[in-house]
Amino acid sequence: MRGLILAEYERIFQRKSTKILFGISILFQIFNFMLLQVHWKNSTVILKRGVELPLDNLNYAVMQLLDFNVILIFIILPLYFSECLSLELDTGAYKMILLRPIKKWKLLVSKWIAIASTYALTLLCVYLTKTLIGYMFMPKVKSTKYFILTSSVGIGGSILYNLKYYLIIFLIHLSLLGITSLISTIVKKTILTFLGSIIFILTSIYLFKPMFDIFFKTTEIGYYILAGSYNFNNIYIVLIITLCCLGTSLFIWNKRIGKMV
Repeated sequence: MRGLILAEYERIFQRKSTKILFGISILFQIFNFMLLQVHWKNSTVILKRGVELPLDNLNYAVMQLLDFNVILIFIILPLYFSECLSLELDTGAYKMILLRPIKKWKLLVSKWIAIASTYALTLLCVYLTKTLIGYMFMPKVKSTKYFILTSSVGIGGSILYNLKYYLIIFLIHLSLLGITSLISTIVKKTILTFLGSIIFILTSIYLFKPMFDIFFKTTEIGYYILAGSYNFNNIYIVLIITLCCLGTSLFIWNKRIGKMV
């Protein structure tokens, strides 16, 4: 299994979608800072209910991520997941891998692990980029405030809060991996998987309010969860959908992988 995961890492870091994922993720944070803080001189951020919080070196890492979240959900992640899951199937390159005496389910699970951990690394780079910007250009404070929290948070607590916040975003975004994985095992073609993922996401958002709340309010959900005031019903629904998608795609993969390539 370890060898399969390492092989997936090698393929992932050779793809254009991975370079696009890393490049846009980092450059967007720099552009966002240059536009909002340098050009427009914004020193505060306005959140839900008209709450306005001052930006500082401690809380900057979790602020102003709404636009980035939308770009991730509707463009970058569907593209990245689609290419990672479908490219070898689309080109027929997976035929050589199937000649090995390896259990079929391990092939797909190794893909999931490599894809998810690579995306986790991307979010870590985003966190480090925003943290660096915050410490270089934002006002220096020893404690800060976050949305909904009634008390101030010190330096150590702030670092822990920020990391938990990014972990929540990561776990929510993994639901897109389940959706894309299922579509990739059905249509196989990379471009069709990409378009199908976007259509599925847009349709589910339009038809199911829990999906709308999760995907459009991802950055907001993080604040509520960390404040201990979030109703997890929507999370449970999305979790069930994700597990169903992953389970179904694994079943189809085991039954049809030989015919896919």
